[in-house]
Amino acid sequence: MKFNKFLKTLNNEFEAILSNKYPLESLQLNSDLSTVKGRVFYKAVDLLSNNFDEDCENALSEIANSAQKKFLTKQKDKMKAEKTLNKYQEFIAQFVSSQVDVSEKASIENTRFTKVLNLTADDFYAYEVFSIAKSQGLKLKSAFEQLYKETLTDK
Repeated sequence: MKFNKFLKTLNNEFEAILSNKYPLESLQLNSDLSTVKGRVFYKAVDLLSNNFDEDCENALSEIANSAQKKFLTKQKDKMKAEKTLNKYQEFIAQFVSSQVDVSEKASIENTRFTKVLNLTADDFYAYEVFSIAKSQGLKLKSAFEQLYKETLTDK
């Protein structure tokens, strides 16, 4: 689904509302939802939505599920080659959470995940923020706000 079609489901006057605050060309309106950056998604949906978490779920859950299936298919081959943990390693593993753990739980390729963290990729896609939030038990709006809500010190 295109981002503009989704936004229209939130408010038929979305273009007028958004254009009062942002240049429309900066909002990826004609892009597929799977390629919309998290910051852009947050800005638009936060302005238009009456229930951010529900609307986020409606927009991104199918995309995130599809990405997860692709990720898990790739991971199956890797898992066959990995060694089995002994009981001590398994015990300690429950206390350790690494970037790899977070990316795997969210079904995001570790290479892409690392590029975003190292600022060599522009931003997470909106569905990736959705996947991270879901996998870590965060409220969707809270996750997007932590990343994108502007504070008084932001430019």
